[in-house]
Amino acid sequence: MIFATVVFFLPQTASSHDGWVEVTPTIVERGQPATIALILGNHSNEHRSYRIAGKWDQKYTTLVVVDPNGKKNALTDRIIDFGEDDEKVGPKGPKGFYLASFTPNEEGLYQAVAKQVRTVQQGDGPKLLTMRIAKTTFASLNVPGISAAKNLKGFELSGGGDGLEIFPVTNPIGIFSGSSVTLELRLSGKPVAGKVVSLIRKFGGSGSAQDQTTDEKGRITFAIGPADYYLARVIVAEENPRPDGQVDKSSYEATYVFQVFNRP
Repeated sequence: MIFATVVFFLPQTASSHDGWVEVTPTIVERGQPATIALILGNHSNEHRSYRIAGKWDQKYTTLVVVDPNGKKNALTDRIIDFGEDDEKVGPKGPKGFYLASFTPNEEGLYQAVAKQVRTVQQGDGPKLLTMRIAKTTFASLNVPGISAAKNLKGFELSGGGDGLEIFPVTNPIGIFSGSSVTLELRLSGKPVAGKVVSLIRKFGGSGSAQDQTTDEKGRITFAIGPADYYLARVIVAEENPRPDGQVDKSSYEATYVFQVFNRP
């Protein structure tokens, strides 16, 4: 499964590209490698497109895998650039994506978490913080199978620390076509209400997108269609006035991917 993300979409702040993380396969045999891809998407169709726009900014990016015991395994130094830079021939701008390999040695649920943080400030001027946290979940089993994976625990673990995160309330490995999925949005660990979330099927395109608004618990529930990979994304913008009259701004982005299976 080289795709495991959910995408949250906030129309009024749709100015940056979507960054997500995908893992292949979703259910891997214990002791065998899984491939993790960091993807930067296009903002065409109001962020309802899976077209690749470029690459994450590796200088500000970290990648970890959280194991079933909550231990974080750092993979930042293992990221390999599968693409070209601005100076190479072809279309202008960075091309390709990043890959890393991880071999799970225990049975259970794992999370791949990519994070990009950047702060820009000129002198004493306003400060702009941008933070992206992209997550996905994959399973490791002695005998890989959907029936065993859907009963695993630990999918609610954090991994990004501070910032905006998407948490699955429904086990993201046990979702079948025709069912539903519940997600929860948290900023610095606290539920975020009143934010619009879009869920998009990878092969369904922009016409498959659904929008929901988080409730007082920060939760949204989506009806699930055909077997596919589903992406969710959200951006939350904050402004913090300063005593000198200037305003510091923060932009938080969260993405999450999961696979939906055919019913047995």
